[in-house]
Amino acid sequence: MDKNAQVAKAIQAAPVLKPVRDVEFGCEHLQEFMSATPDVAEKLTNAYTNLQGMLAKPLEVQTTKDPKDHKNEAVTILKPTYSCLQCNTVSSMEDRELHGHEKRHRLSIESRSGCLYCGMCDDFVYDPTFEKIRIDQSHPTTSYGRKRKNSAIYSQGDEDKFVFPNSNLLSCLAGAPRGMINLGQTCYMSVILQAMMHNPLMRNFFMSERHGDPKRCPMKNGEECTACAMAISFIDILATEKIEGHGPTELLHKSWLKNSALAGHHQQDAHEYFQSLLDQLHHSCGCVAQIYKPCECLYHRTFYGKLRSTMTCLSCKNVTVSEDPIVDLSLDIRQHIKRRKADAKVSTTETPLELSTCLKSFTSPEKLGVDAYTCKSDQCENTPQRTKKHMTIKKLPPTVCIQFKRYEHNKGNPQKLNTKVNFPLQLDMSPYTSRAHRKKKTNENQPLSPLLVSPLTPRSPGWYDLSTVVVHEGLEVTGGHYYCFCRRDDQWFKFDDHRVTLATEAQVLDANAYLLFYIIRHLGPGAEKTAMTQKSNRVAENSIE
Repeated sequence: MDKNAQVAKAIQAAPVLKPVRDVEFGCEHLQEFMSATPDVAEKLTNAYTNLQGMLAKPLEVQTTKDPKDHKNEAVTILKPTYSCLQCNTVSSMEDRELHGHEKRHRLSIESRSGCLYCGMCDDFVYDPTFEKIRIDQSHPTTSYGRKRKNSAIYSQGDEDKFVFPNSNLLSCLAGAPRGMINLGQTCYMSVILQAMMHNPLMRNFFMSERHGDPKRCPMKNGEECTACAMAISFIDILATEKIEGHGPTELLHKSWLKNSALAGHHQQDAHEYFQSLLDQLHHSCGCVAQIYKPCECLYHRTFYGKLRSTMTCLSCKNVTVSEDPIVDLSLDIRQHIKRRKADAKVSTTETPLELSTCLKSFTSPEKLGVDAYTCKSDQCENTPQRTKKHMTIKKLPPTVCIQFKRYEHNKGNPQKLNTKVNFPLQLDMSPYTSRAHRKKKTNENQPLSPLLVSPLTPRSPGWYDLSTVVVHEGLEVTGGHYYCFCRRDDQWFKFDDHRVTLATEAQVLDANAYLLFYIIRHLGPGAEKTAMTQKSNRVAENSIE
């Protein structure tokens, strides 16, 4: 039996995952309390009901007692407090952990929203039974004749009739960082899949089950759909209570069927696989190519940008402008290395380059030789001419993938360039756009510089945050090993096949990157509500040019 048949047989024999939304308790810690004895469950439920009744009263200035204060005096606090369900202690957010460690009390209620907090999960948890009590208690009107604000957290409108049946309720184990099992030189696929998992636009799409149900699949034969295979990996990694590595056999099988060059247990280029995967996902949507209308699929809206090329004939000054779609920016570092060798001031090529230098070089005008361009103007009459080429970014996508060209072919022998390129955690892409260069051309006296806004401003245009760093170890193109760093909220993790470890920002910035994935900080008006609405998609389509 060949490898493809073995993979297909393993996929068919794989167990069917139980829907995660059919949960009875908010988390396993709450389940331990509620399943212990009827008395414990009743006591906990009564305490929760009484506290919710107190919170439904008119809001007053909140007080708490500092456990470190021997005088035991009440302190006025403007921040939300946490009422313990296992005793009468009311703690601030800072003292909540101290009380939990000393008394081993882990369940409490937040004073403003009335939501249940689990100290073991270190997060708010949704429990169907307790949530019904909270909603029922918050419905009675206050003395001011208005309903309490926290009843609007789970509003009972028409939107909920769609949201709840199409949502996955997760426990604290679900969604934990998980690695990928190496299925035989498949680390190139693992790092790209991790980059997809840590992209919020892709995560929201697949976790809302927009693709993955065979009935919704646009392809006639769902067995050949790469997006369906991707959905299986997303659900298994982000919505199941597992901590072991994930084996993306379904995605590997589909990738081999769609691209025969990837078939076999040989090391592949992660950048080439990224491009192939996007093409496969695009065709999985059943999109029909149209010349004058851009593709409406998620993958084009998320990863595809537009590059503007301006060719100026140095003889007749004729200008030719063309625009081409791109899924990444391939930056050539060989030119910078050659310049260093020619520069007497730099004695070694081990000095790191800067990403900003590479981007500036990519979008700077360059003169081409006579044989590089044929001018079609009436004056030059289709003759080869010296020309000036200028590349700028016409449209930036929400996700920018940057590749460093680390391989050069000398007499048929590929060699890897290990020169490090420094990159930032926050990147302003606005100086490299066509709009910025037009402004520079209009006002020649002002140098091209980033927008005068802080990278910490939520709605700063052009600012991107680093999401994933892909690293290749080894000297050979067809060998070596891939691993990556991915960011979750403010914490970085290193994913090396099935091994997942915490990483610091210093470790991330010290990595010798091959691929960088940056995600735009703000899509535009309405994007903070949901990244998957049509309004956000329109803003993403018309993001910075």
